[in-house]
Order: sequence, then structure tokens, then C-alpha cells
Amino acid sequence: MRFTQIAAVSALSALLALPAWAADPSFRCSKVAHEVEDLICKDGELADLDRQLSGLYGVVLRHTPPSQQRQLKSEQRGWLKGRNDCWKDSDQRGCVKAAYEDRIRELQDR
Repeated sequence: MRFTQIAAVSALSALLALPAWAADPSFRCSKVAHEVEDLICKDGELADLDRQLSGLYGVVLRHTPPSQQRQLKSEQRGWLKGRNDCWKDSDQRGCVKAAYEDRIRELQDR
């Protein structure tokens, strides 16, 4: 009985020592720079959307002529700023999700 209690306490302690985030976006959650990034790190669905967008953006960038890559990068920086502005929204999660879904559609249409 005593061993079972010690094992349970040890297991609980190990779980509590894990980082607060449970998701795996394309960026390092240990180096979040914005409240919205913290939200993404704590939400599996948003992290999945982030990985999808990151992969798609990489493919689109590689297939974009060099003369147009600067414009695409500028658009992506603008999109990131817009996504990060979701911290002002009353439904931050919904705003971030919609931002990702819209940008994924935009890139898929290229």
C-alpha cells in the first residue's frame, strides 16, 4: 500500500512539472513573445492550424518566383501582426482560429 501511494505521488509530481502548454505549434513555446502565441501553445487545435499554415507557407514560398517572394514574406508578416491583434478580441481563440483558417485558404488558392 505504501509503495502505491509513493508511486502515485511521484507520478503526480512529474505531471505537475511539465510545461503549462500541451500543444506543439511550429514555434518554440518556451520562447513565446506574445499573448496569442501563449494561447496557441495551450490549444491543440490552434497548434495544429499553426503547423498546417507553416508547412503550407513553406511550400508556397518555395514555388513562388524569387521576384515575388519579398511580397509574400511581407504579406505573411502582415498576417502575423493581424493574428497577434486577436488579443484585443473578446473571443481570442475564435479570432485566432479564423485568422489561421482564412490564411490557409488564401495560400491554398495561390
